[in-house]
Amino acid sequence: MENTALILIAVALILLVLVIGLLAVLIFKIVKNQPPPPPNNNSSDQQTPHPDISKSEFHPEILERMKDMQKVKPKRADLFCPHHTDEPGETVCAICDKMYCKACIKPFKAMHFCKEHLPLIMKYDWEEVLTLKTSTQDPERGVKLYEIKKEIFEKDDLPTYIETHYKINVDQDYIETYLVVYAQKENKEKLKEKIELELQKA
Repeated sequence: MENTALILIAVALILLVLVIGLLAVLIFKIVKNQPPPPPNNNSSDQQTPHPDISKSEFHPEILERMKDMQKVKPKRADLFCPHHTDEPGETVCAICDKMYCKACIKPFKAMHFCKEHLPLIMKYDWEEVLTLKTSTQDPERGVKLYEIKKEIFEKDDLPTYIETHYKINVDQDYIETYLVVYAQKENKEKLKEKIELELQKA
């Protein structure tokens, strides 16, 4: 009887050792397969990497421009209202392309204009200078048009604004996008020639 009890105790101890061993192996595998801890986001030296745009399907020139834009950090003055330097800019004026806070910009004709240029829009007659059809497959000409508009205002002090018009192409089932440039009536012909010339260079 005593021998049987000793044998049972010995078997129980062996089984206990085996169970403990299996648990230890299991815990080791779980710990080993855990991913490494995330990097410390509080470090001032670390920056969030930009997304890899090198494999996208954009035109090479657009890719180069996007890479250049990633390198340029916007100035604080460009992000805040020129008149209220503690207020972040929320909306861009359609004439001068500067960002203004809510108090300094007003809606008019489905667009927004700063207090300086709103009277300009209301006082003068504005006429269509040209219309440019754009597409998502080739947005470069649209980007260039906005650059030309901004350059004309900054260098020649000739105000213009651009409206975006949409047209549904029922036959081919897609939406066409048109950028329409408007200028003061007396500047129309001069600006039309200048913009068309610059677009041809693009």
